[in-house]
Amino acid sequence: MRFTMIRAPSSYNVILGQSGLKALWAVPSTIHTMMKFPTPRGIATLATRSTAVSECRKLEDKQVVCDEEIEAGESSSPQEIMVNPAYPDQLVTIGGSLTKEF
Repeated sequence: MRFTMIRAPSSYNVILGQSGLKALWAVPSTIHTMMKFPTPRGIATLATRSTAVSECRKLEDKQVVCDEEIEAGESSSPQEIMVNPAYPDQLVTIGGSLTKEF
């Protein structure tokens, strides 16, 4: 399994996708905030501290922007952004004039 190191402030130690979980033969439990996987010595169990989980949730709540914080008159002109340098002709248009109803 290969990992990519990212130097950024984060409340997570690692983020595993489905392919990573499959490679580890891991069984995650979101409700119990734990994961089990086989090792040569038997089944290993990773469990999080409940304080760490609550800290993550508090950080996520702070990052969510409420509708009240967004001013209705605030908008910006659309910009075309190149996402993949291998395909410079494929651009994504990003604008700031979305309505509250999506």
